[in-house]
Amino acid sequence: MKIGVRRIIQVIAAGVLLLLVLEAGVYNWRLVLSMRYRDLAEQNRQLSWRRDELQVERAALLNPERLQRVGTELGLAPLSLEFITVLRLYHDASGGDQYVCMEQ
Repeated sequence: MKIGVRRIIQVIAAGVLLLLVLEAGVYNWRLVLSMRYRDLAEQNRQLSWRRDELQVERAALLNPERLQRVGTELGLAPLSLEFITVLRLYHDASGGDQYVCMEQ
C-alpha cells in the first residue's frame, strides 16, 4: 500500500475510536445525571411532605380553636373527667413525692 492510503486508513480508524470513546463518555455522563435527578426528585418529595406537615402544625398553632372545632366534628373530643379514676397514691422512695396512678 502506498503511504498516503495507509495514513487515510489510520486517520479513519482513529476517528472511529475517538467516536466510540466519546459515545461511552456521553453514555456515562447521562447515567450519572439520571441518578442525580432521581436522588433530587426523592429529596424534593420528602421536603414537600415535610412542608405539608409543617403547614398543618403552623395552622394548629395559629388557630387552635379551629383545630378543636374540626376535631370535635370528627368525633375526636377530649376525654371527659368522668372516665378517669384515681386508683392509688404512692410515694417515691428517693424524695417522697406523691404520684397518682390513673385508669381510663
